[in-house]
Amino acid sequence: MRVDLDLAVLGGGCAGLSLAERLAEQAGPCRRVAVLEPRTRYSNDRSWCFWRLAPHRHDALVRHRWSQIGVRSPSKTVRMDCAETPYQLLEASAFYDQARRAIAASEGVRLHTGVVVLGQPRPVPGGWRIETSTGALTAAQVIDTRPRSAPQRQAAGLWQSFLGQEVICNRPAFDPRRVELMDFAHNAPGVLAFTYVLPLAADRALVETTLFDPQPHSASQLIHRQQQAVRRWCGDGQVSVVRTESGMLPMGTSGLTPDHGPGYACAGLVAGAARPATGYAFLRIQNWADRCSDALRQGQAVQGHPPDPLLMRLMDRLFLDVLRTHPERGPELFIRLFGRVEPARVVRFLSDHCTLMDRVAVAACLPTGLFLRQLMPPALRQAARVQTS
Repeated sequence: MRVDLDLAVLGGGCAGLSLAERLAEQAGPCRRVAVLEPRTRYSNDRSWCFWRLAPHRHDALVRHRWSQIGVRSPSKTVRMDCAETPYQLLEASAFYDQARRAIAASEGVRLHTGVVVLGQPRPVPGGWRIETSTGALTAAQVIDTRPRSAPQRQAAGLWQSFLGQEVICNRPAFDPRRVELMDFAHNAPGVLAFTYVLPLAADRALVETTLFDPQPHSASQLIHRQQQAVRRWCGDGQVSVVRTESGMLPMGTSGLTPDHGPGYACAGLVAGAARPATGYAFLRIQNWADRCSDALRQGQAVQGHPPDPLLMRLMDRLFLDVLRTHPERGPELFIRLFGRVEPARVVRFLSDHCTLMDRVAVAACLPTGLFLRQLMPPALRQAARVQTS
């Protein structure tokens, strides 16, 4: 059976566009590619941050870089120098524009906006049949970057819910050299809540309210906290909101990505793009797009995100378990991490480039008893808690 496409990419977000951009630059045998995106227009709806460990293909798109990181709890503040591996901000609008230009210049890759994929593609001879809002099509292979369902409590160990606003204050309120990565000074009982501040100028910043919680929180549920955060940083003077972004990122998904069979792979946030313990995803998506595009150019099958190394998975799972069970200890844990571990080790650990000694240093800075108790069965853990109380 002859199919319409060599590859159908379901979803034109970060993962879908990253792969399509590479295939537009050099397609190899994968010459008929369609990206099916339900939105009708792209906007500056989010931003991605990461440490620059090496030159990358998006260097020219970076809007701002910082050489210092701050973490603050109600009782302590730590500052970390990262001048050798600056923290970078890349805005979605610049990324979308670059990817779409590359796709528009390609003969074989097409971006179709306003197209909704209806249900699950089904196997047919020679590939997959995809029902869409504009008709049916067939593809030899499929990359599915769509979220599997609406965010639900049981779908992740924790959810990183955030609401951010780029604001302009009527007075200098920020230090443009330093990111306030986690400001726990106004943490709330029962959840791990902090403010994330990315200064763009002395009077301008992206101020973001973030919650780590088993329950995902919508933007409307975070708006009151966000208003308080902006008021704390900007004061009671006039504040202009330039743009808004929000999201709910899974931190440790429950269950594996479904195996649909040969020629079908899942990618994106719910398929392993986001680091479970941090939520960082952009560079992981770029690494996946490099590997998957290389495989397709060589005539191989589509690839999903590879599993993290076993030790990383175990450490991340334990850390998330501790945060979920003891959210009140979160500020202390992050203060220890950024205050006691050498900056280069912290950056490598958070960027998935760490050595065994980096992992040892991170583990050594954390309270051993708390993590050992978390490894106990629940009944023994409760007994130990009673004995120490």
